[in-house]
Amino acid sequence: MNPSPPSCDGKQCPLCGGPNACQMCTSDVYKGSCWCRHHAFPEELLSRVPADLRNRVCVCRGCVEAAWRARPAPRPTPGEVYVDAVTGLQVFTADYLRRRGYCCGSGCRHCPWDPEIHHLPSSPPARLASAVAMGFLLAWLVLAGPGELRAGVFTEEFGSDPANAGWHGEGAPELFRWSAERKALEVTWDSSKPHGFFAHPLGVTLGRQDAFSFGFDLVLTDAIGGVHPPRTGAMQIAFGLLDLGRALREHYPRAAGRAFDLVEFNWFPQGEFPGFGVVDPTVSPAVFASSGRVAASFTFPVELAAGATHRIRCEYLPGERRLVTRLVTQGTEVEIREVILAEDFGDFSLDSFAVINWNEADGLYDSLLAHGVVDNITWEVPAPPIDRITLVGPGQVSFVSRPGWHYRLQATGDFVEWSPLTGVSGTGTEMELVDPRDAVFQTQFYRVEARPE
Repeated sequence: MNPSPPSCDGKQCPLCGGPNACQMCTSDVYKGSCWCRHHAFPEELLSRVPADLRNRVCVCRGCVEAAWRARPAPRPTPGEVYVDAVTGLQVFTADYLRRRGYCCGSGCRHCPWDPEIHHLPSSPPARLASAVAMGFLLAWLVLAGPGELRAGVFTEEFGSDPANAGWHGEGAPELFRWSAERKALEVTWDSSKPHGFFAHPLGVTLGRQDAFSFGFDLVLTDAIGGVHPPRTGAMQIAFGLLDLGRALREHYPRAAGRAFDLVEFNWFPQGEFPGFGVVDPTVSPAVFASSGRVAASFTFPVELAAGATHRIRCEYLPGERRLVTRLVTQGTEVEIREVILAEDFGDFSLDSFAVINWNEADGLYDSLLAHGVVDNITWEVPAPPIDRITLVGPGQVSFVSRPGWHYRLQATGDFVEWSPLTGVSGTGTEMELVDPRDAVFQTQFYRVEARPE
């Protein structure tokens, strides 16, 4: 920005007359990057700046964002929006939100804008003025707004690029490749690579008290255990539900048999354990508690022949503390031993499904190299205890409750500190929670916490 002449106030917006927060007009020794470097400026806005002030005086952030807001939102193209499998709501991709040009302040899942830099102007002060309502269920995130939440029944057939439908690779993303020609996910399991996850959020967080299932089709091209001597035993081909954030943060020593917050299907090809001899190919579903306690079963020999389609389904029955696995291979069902959890096994926390590649470095004996195709991934999770949540007035949230749950309204102005407000027990009917505070807020955000009674 060129220096302004004495007759021109460089700190004043030439359109509205308010302060423009121009970083170049401060007295700081280190000025840093101005906010305008992170914004796009609509041409129709710049054309309103008087000719003698163009390129000499900054337009303020409020005028920039008001101009974007006044523009009709662009129509999303195929691939720029998808339907969330759990909530049934439409979700915009980062490409669309970037093309729209600004952050709308609604907490969009894939928003590429930094809310500290690129945000909408604040609403005028009003008693309990609220910009958005959000529901928060323990670690579950229940999106707010008109519409109806339903039990999470998810199916992924890979008919289009899964990156546009909430899937993402973590750790070693190069091991997972969507094939447009095959309409399937091509996977390499290579234990010499880092822990890798091709994951999708469940939309809820599951615990030991929840009933759930997951399944998938697997066609192997090859699978060889013990490919990295002296690790002559076999690592596993793995799928399952897990706390993805914890798995990424803590780097589980899975090759040493340890993990946390994980419900997993494992298949081990043939390997040779040092000092023991040849170990047959084995199916081993496993459950890891938050504490690291493990329950598993082992069924062998179970060969998953290359080129054949194998359908796997795991179902957890909380009342019986059982994980039941069904394997149909080449049209024949193979009996797999159930996993039974002890009464004092402990809880677990699961928020994502993932195709998993485990690294071998934490173990001494096992390794793996395998290739295959995954398709027709499914899972089913319970309906959340909050349904049809919406903001119906200033500080007034409506939702359909469930018996056996306690609900509490919470509020924040900064998404850092949340204030607990009113609470009520669920009845199975539509209920309302109202902010009881006699105060004036510029902006408030709300969520509803639900806990089992």
